[in-house]
Amino acid sequence: MVHLLVLGQPSLPIGQWRNHLPMRQVVDIEQEGNEMVVATRFGLYRYAPASKEFKVITSSQGLSDVRVSMLTQKPATNQYLLAYQNGNMDLIDNESIFNLPDILRSSLQGNKTIYHGLWQNDDVLLSTGLGIVVVNTTKREIRETISIFGRAIAGEVYQLAILGGQLFAATGAGLKKTSYPNAALTNPSQWSDELLPMTTGTIKKILTWNDKLVVQKNDSIFVRENGNWKLLHASPAPISSMDVSNGKLLVAAKSNKVTMLIFSDTNSSPTLLSTSSVEQPVASLWNNNQLWIGDAEKGLIHLTSTTEEIIVPASPADIALGRGIYSNGMVLATAGSIDVSGNPGLRNAGIFSYDGNNWINYGSRQFPLLDSAKDIAAIAVDPATQTIWAGSYGGGLLEIPKDNKPKIIKYGSGISPALAEPLSFRVTGLAMDLQRNLWIANHGATNPLVLRKNDGTWKKYLLPVVNSGNTLMDIIIDDANRKWILGGPGNGLICFDDAGTPDQTNDDRWRLFKQGRGNGNLPSSNVLSVVSDRNGFIWVGTDRGVALIQCGDDLFKPGICEAILPVVQQDNVAGLLLTNEQINDIKVDGADRKWIATNNGIWLLSADGQKIVYRFTKSNGKLLSNKVRSILLHPENGEVFFFTEDGICSFRSTATEPSAEKQKLFVFPNPVPAGFTGTIAMRNLPSNAWVRIVELDGKLVFQTRSLGGQAIWNGRNYKGERVSSGVYLIYVSDENNLQQLAGKIFFIK
Repeated sequence: MVHLLVLGQPSLPIGQWRNHLPMRQVVDIEQEGNEMVVATRFGLYRYAPASKEFKVITSSQGLSDVRVSMLTQKPATNQYLLAYQNGNMDLIDNESIFNLPDILRSSLQGNKTIYHGLWQNDDVLLSTGLGIVVVNTTKREIRETISIFGRAIAGEVYQLAILGGQLFAATGAGLKKTSYPNAALTNPSQWSDELLPMTTGTIKKILTWNDKLVVQKNDSIFVRENGNWKLLHASPAPISSMDVSNGKLLVAAKSNKVTMLIFSDTNSSPTLLSTSSVEQPVASLWNNNQLWIGDAEKGLIHLTSTTEEIIVPASPADIALGRGIYSNGMVLATAGSIDVSGNPGLRNAGIFSYDGNNWINYGSRQFPLLDSAKDIAAIAVDPATQTIWAGSYGGGLLEIPKDNKPKIIKYGSGISPALAEPLSFRVTGLAMDLQRNLWIANHGATNPLVLRKNDGTWKKYLLPVVNSGNTLMDIIIDDANRKWILGGPGNGLICFDDAGTPDQTNDDRWRLFKQGRGNGNLPSSNVLSVVSDRNGFIWVGTDRGVALIQCGDDLFKPGICEAILPVVQQDNVAGLLLTNEQINDIKVDGADRKWIATNNGIWLLSADGQKIVYRFTKSNGKLLSNKVRSILLHPENGEVFFFTEDGICSFRSTATEPSAEKQKLFVFPNPVPAGFTGTIAMRNLPSNAWVRIVELDGKLVFQTRSLGGQAIWNGRNYKGERVSSGVYLIYVSDENNLQQLAGKIFFIK
């Protein structure tokens, strides 16, 4: 059992997790008192119309999974059953969450999707891809599994309804019925066909409405009165949803716009309400002559006779599968997807920015110009102007100035279309050097490396090394101003040094690293990530593990400079680092530790790369998915963002960037409340500083070294005892042993 915990976004404690999940993709909506309860693809949120307050509930607040498929509410209660696409379930009862993983863990083969839930007292009759599953919510167990069709693996049941002592099932083989209650539901002979006029085949929607049975078959609505079926409505437009709420039958049909049909009875024409706000309706509620609609693309929508309001908590518009960057207090993430083979995912959600409290989305909804800029997966920021530069696979180079008036750069610029597809301008990597020159990977073009100089002029480079298809991907720039460029599938890693003279080519140096001794000694020529650490060493991630390049002045000497394969110590056994793991990303934190993203979770290595500090997976922590595409480090507070295939989550780590200049010490929490058992953080420290906590009389209580620019303390002395209430002094010594009083910390009883 997990008690429901709803947290705000700011002030994430050290060692804690939080999620940053899209809340627009609504699955279902319910009403509890005066609050709306909204199930989205990645979690829940509650909305109080009177106060306009949100409470977001995801796996970091106690839900057991992501990818929600269904929410059902026990009538007139605060009890819910939440189902996930993989068959996992959570029972939410008041302020507690109970996980019901029985279907997920079942050995039954087949489709475990849960489509709908029908409450009968303390039982929930679930419509699933395996048939009907009955869950007893009091005992929190599966009571019965019912195969209507008499096979070991039942056919799909999409929805159930009970009326007049009969149980009706909407299935892939039409409408089925049996008497109810019925102790022999598992006997297929107890089930018979309920025939609709002039229609056969799959039925997915069935409801009870004012003691009548209502069925949706394609774009027609049928109603059963007095044992006879009749056509209630034949829609000229596709029907998106059908619901019953407070005596109304609510039908959404979509052509150019969405039209809501509100039926009060079977004898009157429906009230029609046309709306431009709704795009993909999936659920609706009627309350006090007002309409609430759940939209699979835009969130919760409130319609009255005069207003249309979209209601969504601050969140990214979608999951982020591209790269990210931190700049000037902002976390920037890209939604685009380019797989290890160089294939685009055709995603157009754009860019998301996060300031620690709110998310802002830059996509085609906000800027229609961006509709053609699919798969934005590369990003850079000009530190002087805060202009965002982003690369689209096919849509060119995107420039977003600080005034948020974006423009797309393609024709008449330095970038060129791909040789294989003349209308496709592919920008797959971006990096800005210290002179504010923008280096661009122009994937598939004749000159795949392009420079946009800070004066707006352009320069193109031919590759003097072999690169099949000119498929350059990501770019980083190290402290020596060398460009490290991912060559694309099978093309290795390129190092380019322009000697600080990008307009001259006679002093350029190039080096290609590939698999095998004599070729650079990478474990694979499929290079997926690269990073430079604080010693100037280059860490290379491939689809078969990690390599380390530490050649110094011999970097451009083939045969002399070769990558080495690091050895890591784990459980008293030493072995090659992450052999055969797909290394999707590597990042270096303020303590020179290496965060590594793979398809099997996260590793954090010590500064020397020889020890595993953390190992995060979905099963042992709060990681949303083991498939982690990218990592982003917040240098100021130590928060680490993981871009997974099931959304963004973050972990507050112990290391921050060291302070280059003297800054005021930041201590959190301060004062330390009574009963606090978490970790106290002291930030804005010099690199590798000694931090000493002393009493007012000078007695030493605790000392430690900073990790990058941050030191941590558990609030206990060397005996393991929690310190007494009072005031404690914090002294800091830098690498020159210059000690000074940096701050005070207060403990409260």
